[in-house]
Amino acid sequence: MHRTSTGLVGRERERRLIDDLLVAGGAGGASLLLWGEPGIGKTALLDYATERAERPPPRTQQSGTRAGARGRGTPGRRIVLRARGIETETVLPFATLGDLLMPYSSYFRELPGAQRAALESCLALGGSTAEAPSNPYAACMGTLNVLAALGDERPVVVLVDDLHWVDPSSQRVLLFIARRLSSERVALALCSREDHGESGSRRSIPTVQVGGLAPEDCAALLHGGDREVTPAVLAELVRISGGNPLALSEIAAGLTPGQACGEDPLLDPPSLGHHLERAWAARIDELPETARRALVVLAASRSKAAGPLRKALEAAGLSLDALSPAEEDGLITATADGLDFHHPVLRPLVLRRAPLAQRFAAFAALAEVSTGPLHAWYRASASAGPDEEAAAALDEAAQEARRRSAFAESALASRRAADLTPEPAARAARLHRAASDALLSGSPSGPQWCQEALRITPDPAMRADIQGLLGRMCTWKGEPARAYGLLLDASEAVRDLDPARACLLLAEATAPARLDGHVPAAVRVAEQSLALASPTGPERWYSLTVLGAALVMAGRTAKGREMLESADAHGSGDPVRDQQVYAIAGQAWSRVEEFTRGRRLLNTAVESARSHSAVGVLGFTLAVRGELETRIGQWASARGDLTESLRWAEELGQLTCVSYTLYCLARLEALRGDRGACEDHVARARRECGAYGIGCQEFHMTAVLGLSALSYGDHDAAADQLEQTLALAVEQGIGNPEVVPFAADLAEAHLRAGRTGRAAEVVTWLEERARETGLASAEAAAARCRGLLASTPEEAETHFELALKAHQRTTGPFDWARTLLCEAEVLRRFRRPAAARAPLASALACFERLGAAPWARRTAGELAAAGGMPTATGTARSSPDVSGALDQLTPQEFQVSRAVARGLNNTEAAASLFVSRKTVEAHLTRIYRKLRVRSRTDLTRLLTAADLVD
Repeated sequence: MHRTSTGLVGRERERRLIDDLLVAGGAGGASLLLWGEPGIGKTALLDYATERAERPPPRTQQSGTRAGARGRGTPGRRIVLRARGIETETVLPFATLGDLLMPYSSYFRELPGAQRAALESCLALGGSTAEAPSNPYAACMGTLNVLAALGDERPVVVLVDDLHWVDPSSQRVLLFIARRLSSERVALALCSREDHGESGSRRSIPTVQVGGLAPEDCAALLHGGDREVTPAVLAELVRISGGNPLALSEIAAGLTPGQACGEDPLLDPPSLGHHLERAWAARIDELPETARRALVVLAASRSKAAGPLRKALEAAGLSLDALSPAEEDGLITATADGLDFHHPVLRPLVLRRAPLAQRFAAFAALAEVSTGPLHAWYRASASAGPDEEAAAALDEAAQEARRRSAFAESALASRRAADLTPEPAARAARLHRAASDALLSGSPSGPQWCQEALRITPDPAMRADIQGLLGRMCTWKGEPARAYGLLLDASEAVRDLDPARACLLLAEATAPARLDGHVPAAVRVAEQSLALASPTGPERWYSLTVLGAALVMAGRTAKGREMLESADAHGSGDPVRDQQVYAIAGQAWSRVEEFTRGRRLLNTAVESARSHSAVGVLGFTLAVRGELETRIGQWASARGDLTESLRWAEELGQLTCVSYTLYCLARLEALRGDRGACEDHVARARRECGAYGIGCQEFHMTAVLGLSALSYGDHDAAADQLEQTLALAVEQGIGNPEVVPFAADLAEAHLRAGRTGRAAEVVTWLEERARETGLASAEAAAARCRGLLASTPEEAETHFELALKAHQRTTGPFDWARTLLCEAEVLRRFRRPAAARAPLASALACFERLGAAPWARRTAGELAAAGGMPTATGTARSSPDVSGALDQLTPQEFQVSRAVARGLNNTEAAASLFVSRKTVEAHLTRIYRKLRVRSRTDLTRLLTAADLVD
């Protein structure tokens, strides 16, 4: 057993973790989330971290080279930033972030303009926020760069207690930073309640549960508190408390002498929390009546500073002296700037036990001495029923929070304002605003508030707005069937009143229709949308684009191209505001083999989103671009885009995008031959998204599992999966065989399993689709399969010649190499090994360059059997190979290299990728070493050669 200088008993494991965190933070960057029940000792661990961080570094560390490298500041004690969430401050935008950063506001001047403006707006600096940009992610980046700048001087330690009570906007910033620390010399430790443990948005943050103390540590804790008990009593106390230090101390303090020595039995409480509350409640009830009233004011206050508290107490007819009995009893303690409760749990306990009249009186007193949003919230808390003036004040608070990009807080303010609004129409409007802000903040409450608003408003226009919002939520959250119905209902409600709005709602309904696996329905509503669009209105571009995309997916490619061309001729929208439409258009063009055109649209959308920190649809856009890059053989680039896409989809809780991105990643891994990773991605998509009814998910997942099985020669398993894909394609009306190119895989699986009859049937279906769509890739795949089925060398030669000519009209190196491999296999079968060697050598070089390991192995085996000289990786790797070199990079290193090659400096690249400048610098060092380049010019030249720079 060990007791630290801060009084921390035991906790060897947790102390080692914190020591490691501080070391890792000083060397680069690290984060840790500690969670556990109230009283378990999380705050004591942060006290330990503070004490360790404030020690001078050892001499060996001071003399190290890292601290002085690249202009790093002189070694010394770490900079410690510490804050704590307070339950009553959760509605105050960026309250905790302000506590952490305000002492270092001078560093804001060094930030890029957009980040500085956003951060100052969030913290209400620099006067009015009326013109401030609503850009929460620019504020996140600004915070990260401030911490990185501090880390240039000395290592930084950020400690945040009670994360579950930190205001949502500050939480978002802290979690954003925790996921991105890597090179900033910042260590971040967060503590949270058990019921606020790891969630989807915290997936990538190292998380540790803090459990109870060991029996010997419990004994030491009681001994240190001069409370001696017998071993039998100690064992019973440990059982009752579960090793919870606070519970142990409170229970022991309440023991009678007879209980302490084991003569009298201990009372086994129904629950630990109930026992603590009962013990504290007894102490509160014993206080004088004035002290209890004063405690209620302190509990209701959103500030622990002595000045505001004194004014509120005086407004309530009390004084600070009234709190003295509570301080003497240990219920409250003096802090550096005022008074606070001994434990955070006491605050809600005091409020819950206070009579209603006392609570209202406390809030009224606080409202009397407050201004701005605080006044609005106190007044609302003091209102017993509908109060339009209080609601209007909260409405103003919501508007201010919205201007500061504090959407979670504006949602809460609008929601509470709605509760206080007596008139139904106004209440519905406020609920609608609350739900809209909830969507922007990622809060799950939006759908419930939309439903409540729909129940109280008969106005068609308002109902359409609410249903449209609810449909948008359901689309992104993975409920496409419900979203489709809501958007259709909303459109119908305003078709006669506002045709333009109805047009946009119908256009938006095409997305959930496609997600739900109803392509004909998507075409139908897109046609209805176009019928409502005015000839010159901006909504026409949107309608033409989604109609073109739906027609292309249905296999009506000629008509789809016509619509897409008309959309381009009509004029484009804004790539930031209309990013999703750009992504849909880029995807549609790629599905008719206009890869350059599609990529140009996607690049415009991605770079516009990066430069404006508009990340709402960035995950989807990156996934679409990653799928296109996979198709054209830029697999390293695809991996970078898809990895970033998944991160954004997870952070924003966009289940539909998570599902789509996991499919794209699984397909890439199947092509590369990583069957385990492929199956893991599919399993995760089914586990996390399957229950939501995303109808198109199984179409994608069965196709990729079939491809993976085929890559490893598991032909029966491949056929089983791909037959499901074909059935789903027919059922869902997906007539374009390149939406997911599965048909050739199915035909080959049947053929190699000896079922040539079924293989021929599938090829016939594919040939029909190729004729209908005019797609060269489908024509090439069908001809390749016919070559495999050929009964004579001449017949095979004819089909393979047609396949290779079709390949020349499109871009797809993997499929081209696959055709060469199949041609060589047939040549060997007809005893022409010499003729097989040239196509095999070309195919092997291509597969190795791409990194398609199982296909390269199979080709090398065929080449050896044909009497060739396979050099395995030597054929492709011995020569300077751009794709092979780029394959060495991690996904984030690849994204950094691409940003630098576009001409961005380190600061601009960091802002574009939502990381710190230090991270970009660290990645560049590794990139130069891996690629053996010496300058940004060399790097740009390398990526240009790979066609990765526009």
